[in-house]
Amino acid sequence: MIEEVNSFLKTFKDQGHILPLIQHAELRISLSTTEQQSVQLVIKNGEIFALYESQQDQAICQIHGGLQELKQLLEGKERLRVLQRNGVLNVKGALRTVLLLESLFYLTKAQTNLAEII
Repeated sequence: MIEEVNSFLKTFKDQGHILPLIQHAELRISLSTTEQQSVQLVIKNGEIFALYESQQDQAICQIHGGLQELKQLLEGKERLRVLQRNGVLNVKGALRTVLLLESLFYLTKAQTNLAEII
């Protein structure tokens, strides 16, 4: 899962049209798999980074599920709430936070020509 998170972070930082969404956000998101792998994404001061050795109880939002489903989410191939509705991901957090995360994950996969339209 570390590779998927690093790939997501690299892609996210390369796409400047998404950065205004996190400019004033301060979030801690825990991603954990059924294989006991865990990573926290931290959004603070307009930046996003990962913590690989941290406590999950500090997270505002928790996403738990299979590695394949988390990979689909991080790559923007499937939306967060669709995966949650299908029962393959368990999401705990405020609706506003979940919607922001869904936007971030989904827009990260956007093509460069889509960035020009936005």
